[in-house]
Amino acid sequence: MKTPKSTVDTTQLQIQASKAMADLPPEVIVDILSRLPVCLLLRFRSIAKPWRSLIDSSYFVDLHLTQSAESKSHLSLILRKDSDLYCIDFDSLNDAVELNHPLMCYSNRIRVLGSCNGLLCICNVAEDIAFWNPSTKKYRILPSLPSDRKRDSNMCLCGARVYGLGYDAVHDDYKLVRISQFIGLDYLSFVSEVRVFSLRNNAWKRLEDMPYVLCYTRKMGILVSGCVHWVVTRNLELDQHAMELVIAFDVTNETCGEVPMPQNMDRKCQIDVGYLGGCLCIVAKYEDKGVDVWTLKEYGVKESWSKLFTVSQTRRIKSVRPLVYSKNGSEVLFEQDHENLAWFDLKSQRVKSVKVRGLPDLFEAVVCMESLVSVHPCRREDKKKQEAAGDLKNKKRDDFLSQGFKLVL
Repeated sequence: MKTPKSTVDTTQLQIQASKAMADLPPEVIVDILSRLPVCLLLRFRSIAKPWRSLIDSSYFVDLHLTQSAESKSHLSLILRKDSDLYCIDFDSLNDAVELNHPLMCYSNRIRVLGSCNGLLCICNVAEDIAFWNPSTKKYRILPSLPSDRKRDSNMCLCGARVYGLGYDAVHDDYKLVRISQFIGLDYLSFVSEVRVFSLRNNAWKRLEDMPYVLCYTRKMGILVSGCVHWVVTRNLELDQHAMELVIAFDVTNETCGEVPMPQNMDRKCQIDVGYLGGCLCIVAKYEDKGVDVWTLKEYGVKESWSKLFTVSQTRRIKSVRPLVYSKNGSEVLFEQDHENLAWFDLKSQRVKSVKVRGLPDLFEAVVCMESLVSVHPCRREDKKKQEAAGDLKNKKRDDFLSQGFKLVL
């Protein structure tokens, strides 16, 4: 049987590339590889064992992730519509390509519960939850929790349940936070139950209840600076004077606190939270004057809030979700009314629609960065051994570079 021409061309390209790099210093080879997209790295794994060892190593996975984050490269948009997921390459914004995700959807909706370091957390109507890396196609189904439609005889589940995905840098662990809201039969009392799943431990655990009421059901938590954020209130009185707040769940310490709001923001609005360029942002929607987008330039510093832009009511835009800055930082790509993608020019204040082939008619978008992050984390070394070894990352780097990566073709 003939080998397809595309396969031959790809193989020849890999061999030519490997020969070209064979005589380069090892540190240069590592630097070059760390800047490549994941699809190429997965092909280069088959060239030689030293390359496979490097690309699979935790040192290189972290290096590739850091390079991508610092250069703002290898970004894509993940769009959800009903039971389907689509991917749009950010550099081209040309085509929406349907993805084969790992969950059965039974003709119902799929939900994206979070995005972090190239991992997506997705869920179906049966509440099967998976950690999934769409770049490597690897996934992991989470252990299920028992049904908890009722808290006790005086409480019933009102249906409010939210999730958020975060990374615990101290313990090198990815965690999924779940908040389930139970309402008293008197409609005056409530309990917001918190559970956290640890990918490293492959287990759920129960935490102290949260003293806040969820404002929006099925809203994905927004990860910024190691904390997952949602919009809440302090009580169940959902009248026009109820003050909406933003809370932050610290993924490492597993504690919850309030985020200081912008001092000059008119609070008579409906708010949502988002992530833009590494910063927490607040989207404030007003009945009579459009939508304001605020960004927190320095996390934890209230004075660093600033209004980034306003979409006036005359544009007849109902909802705005900021997604990502343009390469030069002069424009912001945002999701408009769950129907379109558009650029907002920060200088001219103009809105320009983006035409994407295959774009679903109604969707929710989230930004995802390509990565090699595994859904099956290896065991961490004992802390005392790490300290005795000194800087573990430097040690791994030196070990790999000492191998030389001389290719055998």
